[in-house]
Amino acid sequence: MQKNPQLFPAKSPFRKLAFRAVLLALPALLAPASLRPQSAQPANCLGGSLDAPVRMEVFSDFQCPACRTFYMDTVTQVLKQYASDDKICVIYHEFPLAMHPYGREAARYSLAAQRLGRKKWLAVLDALYIKQPQWSLDGKIDAALMGVVSAEDFARIKRTLQEPSIEETIARDIALGQKREVKSTPTTFVTVLNKQQKVEGPLEYQVWKRFFDGIIK
Repeated sequence: MQKNPQLFPAKSPFRKLAFRAVLLALPALLAPASLRPQSAQPANCLGGSLDAPVRMEVFSDFQCPACRTFYMDTVTQVLKQYASDDKICVIYHEFPLAMHPYGREAARYSLAAQRLGRKKWLAVLDALYIKQPQWSLDGKIDAALMGVVSAEDFARIKRTLQEPSIEETIARDIALGQKREVKSTPTTFVTVLNKQQKVEGPLEYQVWKRFFDGIIK
């Protein structure tokens, strides 16, 4: 895996532009979420809203061990520490790799669970990543999700899996990733005031935290 680039290096013109713009806009950007007009929330938003000052988009594969590490060690912390206060909008894109035989099926379950609402969707994501070592051996995703949601909700997930829109969404996410030159998973795009940085690999949480704390306090 390639070495991860430093987020907005000290001498980068992008860093200077982003920091200057954020400082000028900081009072409005960091106003309490309840005082800001809310935009429509996309279905694949794990936490926060489109009005958050920072957007973090993750292209991920459920059967990818590096994606598991990134989700469990970094994404969950970002959701808890930043997205919960609407400081960061975390967007999740399905990007199953051809090398993983069960990654696409796991993505289908994720999208079906998404229809149940954010809370239940996150519960399914947690289970898929936590139990990845088990279901990635035999593809028994049903067993990994037993008890995560109610029997009624699980039945709804199974029905939704049959809908054409599930495969259509995966195809759109893959096409978007290819357009943005995603070569491996996880790949993350962080956007601040329309300035964007691409980060490849499971960059550890403390690196992200130092960056986020530098612009949103």
